[in-house]
Amino acid sequence: MHIKFLSLKLRRNKAFTLLETVISLAIFCTLISVSIYGLHAYQQRIEEKQVISQFKTNWHNMLNYSYLNKNYSTFFYNYETNTMNFMDYNNKDKFFNQIKLPKTLKSNRGHDIRINVSNNGSTGPRTIELESSLTHRIYHYTIQMMWGELVEK
Repeated sequence: MHIKFLSLKLRRNKAFTLLETVISLAIFCTLISVSIYGLHAYQQRIEEKQVISQFKTNWHNMLNYSYLNKNYSTFFYNYETNTMNFMDYNNKDKFFNQIKLPKTLKSNRGHDIRINVSNNGSTGPRTIELESSLTHRIYHYTIQMMWGELVEK
């Protein structure tokens, strides 16, 4: 009888109890939810960086287009739709690029911004500021007079 009792006791210790399973599952779910939240925030930061990079590239492309084609172009930031448009002033079919900004990135001016570029690629001094609600960073770009270069603060 004593040997039979020991063999039953050994069998019981080999399996998880319901309580141990529930605790393990709770720990696992907590770790997964924390990692998913961190992954989502990381993706949003990467998306902001990509949009800022696209903005700089499209700005330089617009200046080059105006200079090389001797056409006026314009940059237009629409506050309501949160989009940036780079286009030929007279003919959108020739040159047009649009960037849709993520929800976490918006101009802190509260209104539309229009910057015209002359047919020789020059423009007047202006400032463009974009504020990130995710990182609370303000991307501050000053446009140099005549050169049109973006200077980041």
